[in-house]
Amino acid sequence: MNIYLEIPDVDKHFPFRSLLCGGDTLCYPHWHKEIEIIYVTKGSLNLGINDTPIHMEQGEVQFINGGDVHYFLASPESERVVIQFDLNLFQEVAAFSGNDYSLREVFTLMEHSSSKWPEATAVKIKGLIESIYEEDVQRRDGYAYLIKARLFELLTVILREVPKSTLNKQPKFSEDTLNQSRETLERLERIFIYVEQHYQEAITLNEVASYMGFSPYYFTKLFKKNTGMTFIAFLNEYRLNKAKWILINEDLPMSAVAEAAGFGSVKTFHHFFKDATGISPLKYHKTIFGNNTARMQEERRPRALYDRDIKTGTSGG
Repeated sequence: MNIYLEIPDVDKHFPFRSLLCGGDTLCYPHWHKEIEIIYVTKGSLNLGINDTPIHMEQGEVQFINGGDVHYFLASPESERVVIQFDLNLFQEVAAFSGNDYSLREVFTLMEHSSSKWPEATAVKIKGLIESIYEEDVQRRDGYAYLIKARLFELLTVILREVPKSTLNKQPKFSEDTLNQSRETLERLERIFIYVEQHYQEAITLNEVASYMGFSPYYFTKLFKKNTGMTFIAFLNEYRLNKAKWILINEDLPMSAVAEAAGFGSVKTFHHFFKDATGISPLKYHKTIFGNNTARMQEERRPRALYDRDIKTGTSGG
């Protein structure tokens, strides 16, 4: 099992793209050479970078450096703006920056989470992200020039205002440490694939631990450490996400929905769904099914994020 290399679909003359991603899809560990910015515009998001679990709330920003392996857990009811760009965008001025370090080092040494930035800096960067995304959505005359200008402004704010990360000032990881991190992420990928293939069955922690060749105790510690949640919580959220998708898109009896989503009984399904969402699955279905969901999603979006289809089923970073 190999952590895959993602090659973003960008123009080689303008290596940039933006996406608006829903949180319904689990995204396997992957990496790419482009810098990536994650901006949570709705709900909350659980992801992992290298082997560190990260929880993000609405309004938070996270930078992912080129080459960092990352994954996204399914985070229902969430949305995120994703911006990816290659450092080649800045190449014509990099030699005249007057700094003793490279652009790659700028993005490596910065504090990657907005939760650790000054509030005014976070507001400024979120405004730039929204402007960049809006320009890419509307694509009016000269949009590429303005996006590039905004990216240069973003780089300037990072250089002047974003704190340096004390963690990233530490010595580089040894080759052994990097290999160990990669091995851990490959194990997570195997677990994710197993759940996708067997979620409709009565999966137990012991069965998955045995499949992975681990003791239940070691498996429990490994999964919690690298995802921030227990395996059972992850499995239940995965099944809940499947159930929501069915309830939104199909008109089926609740017993059929429960079975298709992997819940053992309608009673269990009803209890878990209501506990997680605050309403019964039947009410959820009646409220949403048959409505113009695209229109509802547009109305709930921030103004700067209008007129863009939600990209689901893609890595979104």
